[in-house]
Amino acid sequence: MKKGSMFLVLAAIIVLAAGWMYKGYPGKTAKPPLKVYVIFQEDEGRMLLEKFKKETGQAYEVIRMSSGEASYHLLTMNKTGIDVVLGGPADLHEQLKSSGKLLRYAPRMSDKIPDAYKDKEGYWTGMYMGALAIGVNERVWKEDPGLAPLPFPERYEDLLRPELKGKIEIPDPETSGTGYTLLASLAQQRGTDEAVALMHALKSQSSSTTFSGISSAQRLAVGDVAAGVSFLGDQLRFVSSGYAIHSAIPPQAGWEIGAVSILKSGDNKAAAKKLADFVLSKSAQTAYMNAAYSLPVIPAIKPNTLLAGVKAEELLTSYRFDVAAMARSELLARWKETGKNAR
Repeated sequence: MKKGSMFLVLAAIIVLAAGWMYKGYPGKTAKPPLKVYVIFQEDEGRMLLEKFKKETGQAYEVIRMSSGEASYHLLTMNKTGIDVVLGGPADLHEQLKSSGKLLRYAPRMSDKIPDAYKDKEGYWTGMYMGALAIGVNERVWKEDPGLAPLPFPERYEDLLRPELKGKIEIPDPETSGTGYTLLASLAQQRGTDEAVALMHALKSQSSSTTFSGISSAQRLAVGDVAAGVSFLGDQLRFVSSGYAIHSAIPPQAGWEIGAVSILKSGDNKAAAKKLADFVLSKSAQTAYMNAAYSLPVIPAIKPNTLLAGVKAEELLTSYRFDVAAMARSELLARWKETGKNAR
């Protein structure tokens, strides 16, 4: 064989071998990564997705978002290529559903979940539950001469005490699902005018408004503020790490159903369905409840012992996520308008 011909043959073999090595072996292609917006804490999302990867071999990409960010990216910017929205209040998933963004899918364990905790048409399914709570940093409170004689706050109005001026914090309802749950639940309980007025009164007491609910809980834990509003589970994360936080769920408090949904525009629908099945499995649910201190939506799953005293019937049981989703634009417009007029 001539040297030139031999060189061409060898080159062809190298190219074929490189292609074979890239694919792994003939007839198989690497699984494209599952792209997931995680609306709760990133470490909790990675914990679930690592378990899913170990079980299925499915690679993934995590994009941590607040619910406000996710809404902006998926609805305002019309972002495509994301497969799953994991977590975040159900009103976010209702917005996506009403905008035609979601794929209808009922995960395997969805029949074990009460109707109140899932979409009746099957577009989103609850995977955990969380209640709003007032948190107090016990050390900061007791060391403050103006606060030490006072009882810990149990109602939102208690946060309006003059002694707490500049010493509390609430999450911003425009960017934070926690903040919007607070605003929307107050609106359904008390009416829009009273809800917006109370939210602005709380904001005027605040040293700042935070981008997300977990930021409020974190600043409370480290003592940047004496008290704040966030989801109970976020506060208990820091309690479990040794921070002295007293939590109180206000009467008829707002709450969330953290849901999972599949986006129509995703590129990996088969894997997305498998993930939705997985996060409702007994092993995933048990692991998540113990990591996130959330309340389970599946009756057979036991909550973390730190949640033993929480009674769902004491929350605002009439709270409707679909109403919260439909009212979002109007409520936030009122929030911003009232804020401008107050300046």
